[in-house]
Amino acid sequence: MAEITAAKVKELRERTGSGMMDCKKALAETNGDMEKAIDYLREKGLAKAAKKAERTASDGRVFYSISEDGKRGVMIELNSETDFVAKTDEFNDLGKKITAHLFEKAYDDPAALLAGSNLNETLTAVIAKLGENIVLKRFARFDSVNGKAFCYIHSNYKVGALAEIEADKAAALDAPEFAELGHEICMQIAAANPLYLVPEDAPEDVLEREKAVYRQQLLDEGKPADKIEKILPGKIRKYFDTTCLLEQEYIRDTDKKVKDLVAEVGKKLGAKLTVKRFERFGIGE
Repeated sequence: MAEITAAKVKELRERTGSGMMDCKKALAETNGDMEKAIDYLREKGLAKAAKKAERTASDGRVFYSISEDGKRGVMIELNSETDFVAKTDEFNDLGKKITAHLFEKAYDDPAALLAGSNLNETLTAVIAKLGENIVLKRFARFDSVNGKAFCYIHSNYKVGALAEIEADKAAALDAPEFAELGHEICMQIAAANPLYLVPEDAPEDVLEREKAVYRQQLLDEGKPADKIEKILPGKIRKYFDTTCLLEQEYIRDTDKKVKDLVAEVGKKLGAKLTVKRFERFGIGE
């Protein structure tokens, strides 16, 4: 039996990032062979990671990256089991690596992103080291032709918003007011959590479900059945006021809607501005 020295344990720990006791056991199991011990830890790490994958990852952080010219923006939600792990260097390095790979190439889904960028092995190693399940829950990537992408991440990294805004005049894209609008729109999305951009985006089945709820509420209030259908359009308008980004009250000035803000900035810049799309990620939602 080869002697398992503290120096060997330290070297193995530095090379693999595994815990001290795991390194000591790996060297004992492989008779002190460093390379075999590394393989042993990798194999055990895979098994541990598979077991941890059954556990719920409901914490984590949102990461993002915007190109210098603003034409490309990406955002990911990486989940962990606890906020403690979400604050570690290893977790944040992993989040930055995944974001960087998404920035370089578009993918269809999280599994394809991890496989296509060869990050599955890195993910497994981080799971084994930190002892928690880690999941790439979702991502978004906007490539803008006639506008720019903007992003806002809340200070706790738990909520993020990505938006694309277009202008019909290229000169408007470089104006400070345009950049400020992008920031304000993203903050609005993060704070007010809109579900849709405009009323037309709301699915018909969702609207029918809302109408059914309102009908029952009105019946319970004793409203006559023949009056209910006349009241419903007003109820739906109020629903749009809270769920559609452009119909929402602007969080900094509730006397105007978000669409009014966009129009005001567009008028100032002499261009028609259009909020094209957005995504909002909230940890645990």
